[in-house]
Amino acid sequence: MSSVFVHRAEARRQFREFAAGEIANENLARGALLIALEDYPQLSVDEYLMRLDDLGARAAKRASASDPPVFRLGHLHAEMFDADGYRGDIQNYYDPRNVCLNEVIDRKAGLPIALSIIFLHVAARLGLNASGVGLPGHYIVKVRFELNEIYVDPFAGGATLTVPEIATMLSQMTGGRGKLASEHLRSWSGRETLVRVLANLQSMWLRAGDEKRANAARERMELLQT
Repeated sequence: MSSVFVHRAEARRQFREFAAGEIANENLARGALLIALEDYPQLSVDEYLMRLDDLGARAAKRASASDPPVFRLGHLHAEMFDADGYRGDIQNYYDPRNVCLNEVIDRKAGLPIALSIIFLHVAARLGLNASGVGLPGHYIVKVRFELNEIYVDPFAGGATLTVPEIATMLSQMTGGRGKLASEHLRSWSGRETLVRVLANLQSMWLRAGDEKRANAARERMELLQT
């Protein structure tokens, strides 16, 4: 999307600077795009963020000032999943493109955590109280309201989940070994989320036999954890 070439060392410098600051829902997508920048030197971070902001603007345009928060969640769903067609990539799950946020935005497909980052970015612009939830083997979003909270699975087209359904999903993913605990449903920080993005990348590159890129992912995980 951009003709500007960003050298790998400059991309790392930008990520190091980002990692030293505060990471919240509002800048989580920027962090994910800075991760992708090392492998996509012509990526324009600001242009991709504008595309996500446009998604948020379209969702906001559906709303009126008197709409309760749950209606805003519905508008987000209508634009992200119904209009734009974001979905989980089940067929090529371990493709590294499913973690690189620019590719996910271009292809409208990706891993649960990447789709959740997009959801969280838009939710922040709609004033929703949302946070990521890193389950073992899966990543979803929790949206809090005054009297209750709703769990959303962006990988499943924005389907809502009850706590018993999450427990069943966790049991199925672990072959019956995993039991849902309250700790599993806690809100994750933006920093924890980006560490998991990089852990996914490291695993995928190792799976693909690319040790250099796997090491680059590990190095950036360390930047987030220092």
